Amino acid sequence: MIGVMEELRPLLLSIAYRMLGTFGDAEDVVQEAYLRLHREPEVTSPKAFLTTVTTRLAIDQLRSARRQREEYLGPWLPEPAVDEYVDLADRAALSDSLSTAFLVLLERLTPDQRAVFLLGDVFGYSYDDLAGILGKTQANCRQLAVRARRRIADNRPRFDPSPQERDELVRRFVAAAEDGELEALVAVLTPDATFTGDGGGKGGFPRPVHGAGNVARMLVGVFGKFRELTSEPVHVGGQPALRIHDRSNHTVAVWSFTIAEGRITAIHGIVNPDKLTHLQPSGHPDDQS
Repeated sequence: MIGVMEELRPLLLSIAYRMLGTFGDAEDVVQEAYLRLHREPEVTSPKAFLTTVTTRLAIDQLRSARRQREEYLGPWLPEPAVDEYVDLADRAALSDSLSTAFLVLLERLTPDQRAVFLLGDVFGYSYDDLAGILGKTQANCRQLAVRARRRIADNRPRFDPSPQERDELVRRFVAAAEDGELEALVAVLTPDATFTGDGGGKGGFPRPVHGAGNVARMLVGVFGKFRELTSEPVHVGGQPALRIHDRSNHTVAVWSFTIAEGRITAIHGIVNPDKLTHLQPSGHPDDQS
C-alpha cells in the first residue's frame, strides 16, 4: 500500500495544488486523504478513492480559504510553482496549467467549477469519472464544465511567442530595468500592462499598477533600490519568470510574466515570505510531510 501511495503522490499533489494554489494546503489535503485510506481497508481502487477524497477535501478547503482571502492584505496570488524547483507538471502538456496567470484566472470559478474544469480539461477525466468523484450527475458536471469554460474563455492567457522569444523578451526587460532605461522598458510592455504584487501586508505593492508608463516607472524604482539583489531566469508553468534572491541565495521574490504578441501584458510579483518558503535553500514541497 505504501508503494501505491507514493506512486500516486505526484498526481494527488498536482490536483490539490491546482485547486488551492498553496503547497502547504495541498500537502495537508493529500495527507488527510492517505489517513482516510488507512481507515478504509476494503478499498478496491486506491487511485479512485484517493483522487475522490483529495478533490472533495480541496473543494471544502477552497471554500474556507476564499473567506480568509477576502480579509487578505492586498492582492492574493498563488504560491509560485517554479519549474526548476518544483515538479508538478507531470508532463509538458500540463505545464501551462501551473502558470500564475492561469491559476489567477481559476479564482473566477466556484470550487465545484474549478474541480470539474481541472479534472476534465487538464487531467482528462471523463464525465462519468467526474460524476463519481464529485458525487453529482453527469448532467450536473457538464453544466459546471460549460459554465467554467465560458467564464475563463475570453480571459485565458495566450502564450503566442516561442519559448526562446519569451525568454529573450524577459532578458530585454531585465536589462532595461537594471539600466533604468524607461523607454526601453515601456517598449517591451503592452500599453495596458499591469503589475500585481502579493506582499500579504509584509512587503510593498498594496494594489495593482496599471499602464505601461506607470509599471515601467515603478519597476525602474524597484530595481534601482535593490541593486544588491540578483534576478535568476526561471519558469513558472513553462512561462518565463524571475527568482530574485540575495547574496545568501535566499529567495525574496518571484515575478511571473504573461506574454502575448511579443510583449509583456502582465507581471505577477510574489514577495510575501510565507509563499516563498518552498524556494529557500532548505525548503521544497516534496520534503514536507
